[in-house]
Order: sequence, then structure tokens, then C-alpha cells
Amino acid sequence: MNKGLKDFSNIGAHLALTSDELNWPRIRLMQWDHISPNQAYDSSLSTDHIITIHGSEEPVKLQAFHQFNTLNGFTRAGDIQVLPAGHKAHCQWSQTLSFLKIEIKPHVLDEVAEESGFTWSGHLNLEHKFLVQDFKLLQFSEWMLEEIRNEGSNGKLYRDSLTNMTIIHLLQHYTTGLEKRLPPGSTTNKQISVVIAYLQEHLERDVPLAELAAVAHLSPSHLIRLFKQATSLTPHQYLIQLRVEHAKVLIKCGKLRMKDIAAQTGFADQGHFTKLFKRVTGVTPVQYAAR
Repeated sequence: MNKGLKDFSNIGAHLALTSDELNWPRIRLMQWDHISPNQAYDSSLSTDHIITIHGSEEPVKLQAFHQFNTLNGFTRAGDIQVLPAGHKAHCQWSQTLSFLKIEIKPHVLDEVAEESGFTWSGHLNLEHKFLVQDFKLLQFSEWMLEEIRNEGSNGKLYRDSLTNMTIIHLLQHYTTGLEKRLPPGSTTNKQISVVIAYLQEHLERDVPLAELAAVAHLSPSHLIRLFKQATSLTPHQYLIQLRVEHAKVLIKCGKLRMKDIAAQTGFADQGHFTKLFKRVTGVTPVQYAAR
């Protein structure tokens, strides 16, 4: 399926969005629109894990040939298919189809599993799934699409956190034989405090998740999980909260323009600042200043 999906542009399909220009390191994401019927056949073996999330509003009759099995069904918007790397498969459908495609290399799955404290025996692989519903994976994909549309405006920390959460979800729900490995020593509140202090010192900068993990002496995936346990937020969400709180102080001082406050507090631009400020506080920066 991998090769055929990459060649859709040759048959008049529209590649609406792709993560390629943003150089995402662990996930490749593409949104394909208006794929003609019966054009997805590909008998080659994919070297990547493939997840497709259907987006057609109307049900589409789909026939999938996987290994030695034939599967039939009608897609609904949000239906998910998982095709593990190395599996032979092709699909056919009855009318124009649109979907989101996620590609993940097998070694990335292994890396995140190791970073997250999992153990497993043998070869780690995803399970094949045909037209299943998964609200959380759908939500992750929508957030990734939004970030691509915004040209990566939320920064590397958000990107890394989102892609890691997506891969961890796949590991937890679409693999077998994984067990949680207890860490050799308990992580103290001091490590989380060190990360928070580091974020406070670098509010204006796009801090990568790997940099925060190094500060805490944890793997990126482990940091995300422990940070959320301690604060109920991801590192990126916490950073946004810190930026908004600092912006409140600057707004009340009344000496800076909104675009200057946006720059000093690390937001991409004034529009991005206004959007996230309202998301956190319920009001725009201008409305907050008028209080």
C-alpha cells in the first residue's frame, strides 16, 4: 500500500497537507483528498507501519486484501486502518475517497517503547486493524493536522510531545506482549521542579522536548508521562500556561504593545498569542487589559 499511496498525485488525487516541509523526525503525515476508485492497489511490501484515518463524509464501500484474507466494509468518517510494516496488502473502493495517512518506521516504535519503559520479547510489531474507531487517535491526528496548517507555530516541544503521545497510544493499544518496566529509581518531585524552572527561564524560546528530558535526566516519553502525573499537563501545555501568566503581568503594566508582549513571551505572532491567551483565560488580551 505504501508505494501506491505515495503515487496518488499521478492519478489526479490532491495532496492537501503533508508534514514533509516541517521535517517531523518520528512521524510522517499526509492528507489525501479525492482518491479515485480502485487506485490503491500495491502488491509491494511496505517498510513502514501505515495508519489511515478515513475522512469521507459519506460511507464508501471498501474491500481490503490482507495477507491471505479478504475484508469488506463501509468506511465512516474517522474509521481507522492499521497496516503493519512488511504485510502484503491492497485495497479497492467503490467511489472517491479521502483520508489521512500516518507513516512510522519500525525502529521508531522500538525507540519509543524503550524510552517509555516497556519490555517485550521477540519482534515488536503493530496489529493489523480494519475499520476500527479510536477517538483518542483521531484527536491526535486532528491536532497534528492543525499544527501542519499553522506551519508548526506551536514549536518543537509541542510537536515532539504530540508525536510521542501518538506513538505511545499505538504501543499501548495496537501491540501485544508489551509489559511496563519499573524504573530503577523513583523520579522525585525535584526533577519536575527543575524542568519547570528551566521552562520559566526560557519562556521566549522554542525548547525541544529532548532538551527538557536532558535537564531532568529522563527519556522524552518518560518525562511527558511523569510531568503529566505531577501537573495534569504536558510540558508544552504547562509552558503555555507560564507564558500566559507572564503576559498578564506585562499587560497590566500597560507599557508594551500586544505584539511586543507576544514576542517577549515566546508566541509566534500576535494572532497566535491572542488565540492561546483566550484558550487559557476565556478572554482576549485586549479584553483582559480592559478589566
